Amino acid sequence: MTGPAAAAGPGRRRFAWIFALPVLLVALVLGGAGTASAHASLDSTDPVSGSTLPSGPPTVTLRFSESVSTELGGVKVLDPAGKRVDSGNPEHGIGGGSTVRVKLLSGLGPGTYTVAWRVVSDDSHPVSGAFTFNVIRASAGANVSGLGQGTDSAVNFADGVARWAAFLSFALLSGSVLFLVALRPAAVGRFRVWMLLFASWAGLLVSTVAALMFYGPRASGLSFSSAFDLDVLRVTLDSKLGRALSVRILVLGAAGALLGYLVAVLGEAERRARIVLGSAWVLLSTGLAATWSMADHASVGRQAPLATAADIVHLLAMGCWIGGLAVMLTLLFGPDRDEDGEELPGGLDVPAVGTFSKAAMASVSVLAVTGVYAAWRQVGSFDALFSTTFGLLLILKVNFVVLMIAAAWVARRWLQARLRSRAGAGARAGDPLPQRRTLQRAVGAEAALAIAVIAVTAVLVNTEPGRTAWEREQATKPRTVSVTQQYDAGGSAGIAAGKGLVEAVVDPARTGTNTVDVFVRDPQKNPIDPPEVTAAIALPDKQIDGITLALEHIGPGQWRAQNVSLPMAGTWQLSVSVRTSEIDRATVTLPVKVR
Repeated sequence: MTGPAAAAGPGRRRFAWIFALPVLLVALVLGGAGTASAHASLDSTDPVSGSTLPSGPPTVTLRFSESVSTELGGVKVLDPAGKRVDSGNPEHGIGGGSTVRVKLLSGLGPGTYTVAWRVVSDDSHPVSGAFTFNVIRASAGANVSGLGQGTDSAVNFADGVARWAAFLSFALLSGSVLFLVALRPAAVGRFRVWMLLFASWAGLLVSTVAALMFYGPRASGLSFSSAFDLDVLRVTLDSKLGRALSVRILVLGAAGALLGYLVAVLGEAERRARIVLGSAWVLLSTGLAATWSMADHASVGRQAPLATAADIVHLLAMGCWIGGLAVMLTLLFGPDRDEDGEELPGGLDVPAVGTFSKAAMASVSVLAVTGVYAAWRQVGSFDALFSTTFGLLLILKVNFVVLMIAAAWVARRWLQARLRSRAGAGARAGDPLPQRRTLQRAVGAEAALAIAVIAVTAVLVNTEPGRTAWEREQATKPRTVSVTQQYDAGGSAGIAAGKGLVEAVVDPARTGTNTVDVFVRDPQKNPIDPPEVTAAIALPDKQIDGITLALEHIGPGQWRAQNVSLPMAGTWQLSVSVRTSEIDRATVTLPVKVR
């Protein structure tokens, strides 16, 4: 196409992409999603947190929202003096991988006992916490500081740098090789290009080894020096992430061998050989990307296979874009001639930059679709998007990506005009690049923003997903649950007419100790006092039979049961029986959601 319409089309399409990404994000976040479990949360404990027992329990049991491991963590139970009273060997209970149980010593004395726990969730991230229970009576509890509830700041910093370097090195390595194979095979002979390839491969190897060393101390809450402890490393290698990192090192060995072969033969390789080499490199890059996706947020929860595949594609698209940018920068800022004045092979020309422009936009499209899907799965609501650390980091990442797209659009708009002006004769390989300095600045800005995107991504993958963080925050907020239902016990007149309303109020409707208030009213909502009101509560889903509540009449139409222990989260069934005469009785069942 030529003429004004053709001239406006490409620019408008690129400009539209600047706004399409955040619009898609907002639309899909609004759509909601099913629960995408990640970062295990503690659902319930036995003994219940804050409860008082008549004697010491034989075990302490913790139930989580997903499978967890304790090899890099553990459970410590301390008496009021701070002495350990557990066996030191936590194991999975009847609930499988989501339940952790530790045996206690017999003959526990009276006082407050502290349970400090640290586990690794199924998405390879450490989670920790503490709670207390009382035996016979409460007392001063043990000091939980120094029990490994936090992580050494030096370990966090080193681990963060390793994760960022690994992401950057992977993007540079995977995409730069593809760029060279597809567009500029002769450029592999340039020293700067060769150094880019070697530095990317070496950077990914070193950062992976560093991540392997520091994962154990971060997951266990140990000091920086423990990164060099062989026992810690041995346990790390048996973990989910440890196995993934080990596989990455093995794949990197194969990638290094292929990279060496590519450097040696790519400059003279024919088209068919380049296709074979490029296909082999794509397979190895996919294997490297999978070592992230199969051990992180994407690997757990609903739609895990689809989420894992989408995450792998997301990483590959990121590599195609950023790796190609790196080679372009290397060629743009590098010399075009050697010391003897001979032109260096593989220089950039108009057709090559135009082809990469199209490939970059395709990569952006893939990044947008897969990124929005991940956001939809891991955020799920505007509340989680704007009030959690994960959501705010995601917004920051989207902003950086939008700026990258804008920089790319500005940088390449002149190229489209250049190509259209040559539509009659066609742009030819070897044509000089117009406005080279403008392209250098724009591509440099795009690359700088890409580094910022990778930095935010490295933090994102180690941050609790917005959905689970929001749900956990809501679950810990003080609240009450109120449920009302009509009853009809029969009868002929007055109270004996047997019709009215039963309202149950449970406060705070969380696992642990609760207060249950039962209100009985006539059809006009006036309080009434039937001859007898009884209640029981059960959790059928967890095979917990009805627990009779000790109701106390405390006012007109109001009965209260205090210190009601609800040990597990779920929808409990509160059965209230109202007797209105010697023979008339009605029982209603009220659902009570406990978090």
